[in-house]
Amino acid sequence: MPKTYYLDPKKLAQQTRSIILLYAITGVVTMVLIYLLQTRGGQTAPPWLLLSVIPFLLVFVGARSIRQRKELWDRYSLTLEDGVLHQSQPNYPDSKIALTSVTSIEETKEGLYLSSRQGKHVFGIPRQLRDEDFEELRLILNDDFAKRDEKPAIEEENEVDNAADHPARQPGQDISAVIKEAEGIAEPPEDLES
Repeated sequence: MPKTYYLDPKKLAQQTRSIILLYAITGVVTMVLIYLLQTRGGQTAPPWLLLSVIPFLLVFVGARSIRQRKELWDRYSLTLEDGVLHQSQPNYPDSKIALTSVTSIEETKEGLYLSSRQGKHVFGIPRQLRDEDFEELRLILNDDFAKRDEKPAIEEENEVDNAADHPARQPGQDISAVIKEAEGIAEPPEDLES
């Protein structure tokens, strides 16, 4: 049964606040620096044109960043279906990865990065998902990865047990003609051997 995960709307509000603070602080610091550099450089007239353009540029860039984040939150989806993760987000092609092809899982402050035989960090799961959804995905991936790590050990134990049931061939023991014929090798006649 497929399950789809979305980004947490509460975290969009945090992102928006961070963007506003970033551009507001940058704007104020830039304008103060320009004013100080102009007045200390011997110019008596402050650069009013430059100081008036900077806020407009920062408002434009900040609004664009907020609009892109909102679009990401509106159109992002991550679906887990039949052991395959499908990710869809704006301005990127859809991507998918089978859980069986995951070779390692790395957790960072940004989220989970999945690696496969194709490369390292080929698939990312953002921490901006709802906290309970992120935790659920983390547990699913870690459990699946742990189960796959246990399987080879179990198979190796079975091979060792099977070897105990059938002792190894001792040197000098001949293979029967039936086995040789089954392998396509005919037993030479006894009179040709001498």
